[in-house]
Amino acid sequence: MKFQIVKYYSFIPILLVGFSCSQVETVIPEKVDIVDVVFASGQIVMEQEYQVTSSAEGYLVAANVSEGDSVKNGMPMFQLSNEVEVEQLSNAQINYQDALRKLQPSSPEQAQLRLQIEQARVQLDSDKSNYERYEKLVKSGAVSKVDFDRIQLQYESSKRQIEIHEESLSNLIEQSELQLKNAEMQLNINQKAVNDFYLSSSISGVVLQLFKEQGELVRRGETLAKVGGGKPLAKLFIAEEDINRIALGQKVAVALNTNPNSYEMATIFKIYPSFDEQSQSFICEAQFDTSIQLFANTQLQANIIIGKKQQTLAIPSEYLLEGDSVLTKGGEQIPVNVGIRNNEWVEVVSGISERDEIKKQKKS
Repeated sequence: MKFQIVKYYSFIPILLVGFSCSQVETVIPEKVDIVDVVFASGQIVMEQEYQVTSSAEGYLVAANVSEGDSVKNGMPMFQLSNEVEVEQLSNAQINYQDALRKLQPSSPEQAQLRLQIEQARVQLDSDKSNYERYEKLVKSGAVSKVDFDRIQLQYESSKRQIEIHEESLSNLIEQSELQLKNAEMQLNINQKAVNDFYLSSSISGVVLQLFKEQGELVRRGETLAKVGGGKPLAKLFIAEEDINRIALGQKVAVALNTNPNSYEMATIFKIYPSFDEQSQSFICEAQFDTSIQLFANTQLQANIIIGKKQQTLAIPSEYLLEGDSVLTKGGEQIPVNVGIRNNEWVEVVSGISERDEIKKQKKS
């Protein structure tokens, strides 16, 4: 049901200029204050609304908030049962620490190979000295070629042994780095899996509604709570035939169903770009002009002010005929150009003046 915006109307009594024997009421156009409005229904929503939704499945073992509680961004709100995930996380942490240990130079695996490399280098120094000594002796004929070849082979073997140990160490480090990377990845996966069982608010605001109680089973994708933050807004539902008349910055008189005898002024700041199938209407949002405390989801009715004129020539709405014309006292039908109109008044732009007397069309 539409409500009257009494703030903007200046209601002027209709002048009864005469009665015929059949009691036909006539009037003359009057200068009045008139407002053109579009009616809309709607509800109060919060500037930010966030639904706390579970990405895991488990029993609700802890609920840290109640409806009406204030929450901060990141504040823990709910905990689901997660024994299996906690155990998997513990194993992943052990594997990560083990992979991290193996990558350290002091790890037993690396220490053993580094020791072998040092021993091989000592052996290589000894074999190199022998090789250089035998190389001189074989030239002077002090040793046989066979003995020299044996020393040379030992020297080459020592060099190869160092290469083998260094290659083994390099492979061990590379393998340990890969194991650490995989262990870290698995740890992150298990950590996220555990975190999914701890649900927090993503905004600062107030808990508007709870949908689950402690002990209930929560399935993946189910909503546990609704949190609202920021200022209250008026969410308005506009009929298809009226949406082209709505524009940003228009003023709105909002009457709440909790207090229908008064209204608050607001300003349209957002118009949704498409038709809403669920509500079968277009939607726009209005910010209240003053800071007020309102309850979310409160139903409302509103008049969106499309235009207003002060002391403009107008006639009562019931005197305007179909096709925008009026009936003179003498019975002549005259077309008129009209401007702002509402349930009570119609602005007359041209066609008649303040001196013209008009009457209602007789009902058949």
